[in-house]
Amino acid sequence: MLIAFLIPAVFGIALLAVVALTMVYAPRAHEIDNVILLARKLDPSDLEVLFDAGAEWQLRQSLGTADFRIALEDRIRLAQEYLRRLGHNTTLIQFWVLREKQKIESKAGSEQTERKLLVAQALQLAVELRLYSLAAGARIWLWRASQAHRWPAGWAPHMAALRVQCGVNVVEKYRKLTDLAIALSAPYSEAYRDRLLQAL
Repeated sequence: MLIAFLIPAVFGIALLAVVALTMVYAPRAHEIDNVILLARKLDPSDLEVLFDAGAEWQLRQSLGTADFRIALEDRIRLAQEYLRRLGHNTTLIQFWVLREKQKIESKAGSEQTERKLLVAQALQLAVELRLYSLAAGARIWLWRASQAHRWPAGWAPHMAALRVQCGVNVVEKYRKLTDLAIALSAPYSEAYRDRLLQAL
């Protein structure tokens, strides 16, 4: 009897908390200044090096078991940090691109069609990358929780497997997203473009 009352009450309170949080902390559209100021530096080539199967194979062959476990733990932590940066930067770019979409929709004109296409592509890539970062982040969390770096050598996780998750090749998609963000910064001054290039 008590459980029949508690379960709906707990779910009701949780639902109210979620609704209250979304109302208070609703995402706001960002300007390009927010992206430049808040972005965390992440070069797609860093992701490419970390998720390179050849480099991982060379590590496995050149290091002893104990040294490889230490290196694997460091690589798992580095991957987790890169995924945090990826998710953060992707969110910033997505909110800025949403703001650009609002600006385009408020204006009428044929010159906006190419920009609309760039905005649509950037939004699609941002959603894909955010889904990737959630899936890969969950996988890394499981590796860290189960201390995968201590597993036997044959069962140890392969970092190269993180390169593609949910059908998303993270290196290609993130590189394309940053290129689209730089292309969308074209109406701003050259200084904005350079600062955005440095920030991402």
